[in-house]
Amino acid sequence: METVYIENPKEYFDEIEKLISVVFEGFMALAMDYGYHINNVFGQSDKGKHTIYELRDNIHYRLNSSKLHFYLLLRRKIEIEQKFSEMLEKNPTVFNGFFMGNPHFDHASDEIMSIYDSIIFHLSSAFDYLAMMLQFVFGKNPQSNLQWITLAKHCYSEVSDFNNKKFKENIKNVDREFVSKFNDYRAELIHRKKSSSFANVSWKLLSGEIDTKFICSEKIKSSFKKILDKEKNYCITYITYLLIKQTVLNIGIVLEGVEREFKENYNPHSPILNNGGFQIISMNPETKYAESPSNDYWRKFNEYKNFY
Repeated sequence: METVYIENPKEYFDEIEKLISVVFEGFMALAMDYGYHINNVFGQSDKGKHTIYELRDNIHYRLNSSKLHFYLLLRRKIEIEQKFSEMLEKNPTVFNGFFMGNPHFDHASDEIMSIYDSIIFHLSSAFDYLAMMLQFVFGKNPQSNLQWITLAKHCYSEVSDFNNKKFKENIKNVDREFVSKFNDYRAELIHRKKSSSFANVSWKLLSGEIDTKFICSEKIKSSFKKILDKEKNYCITYITYLLIKQTVLNIGIVLEGVEREFKENYNPHSPILNNGGFQIISMNPETKYAESPSNDYWRKFNEYKNFY
């Protein structure tokens, strides 16, 4: 059976880093549109960071945390291979004679999976933070700490705050195709069973070169069967790359709907004004009308589609 793995770690890490950066432009745009169309928060820095910026930065923190742990995962795999190579150099039979599982390999696998689990928790939390942000911007009770599962239920309902929102179908599709299964898997990690993999270790006796592939369990494959091929094996590093990428792309799909909501349901030339305050606007050079300062951020955000 073919095994899918990462051959060039830097290439995969750089892609994730760029994708997160591009999608964050959408959150910058969302915050700008909130300040332009809903609540003029510009110039309120004397009151501390406004909630809209805290929510925006919370999501960025979760995505960046998953990126950092991805780096640690890739690095730890290399360190494990270096350690095994040194062990073989000192004792060529160090890995022989184990019939009930090799403790060196099992320990290494547990280390890899502990980093992987942390990434799963960060990614799942990002969807809950996204739900809280959408509730704050568009819900009737902005301070409600809405979780993703509740947001999805509201979008399926015909009598909710989100019934007439342009992004309703985006959320339903993302929940159906990715997040619901992802959260089920996360819940199982927390309450029932840890993630597992097995270390497929090979080495060249003459050179001492080590190649370690941490193959994911069948449970992981079945949990994400919509994005994985059941006829293939997958290394944990590749699974992690794929889950981070799919998380960020699905967040991008939701933000696409949010962009459409602002552009189609809000007057682009009528910014919210506060007494004694100021408003940030962008002048359209063609129409000579004021527009939201979000437009350039939305343009950059839409480059995320190039990552499919």
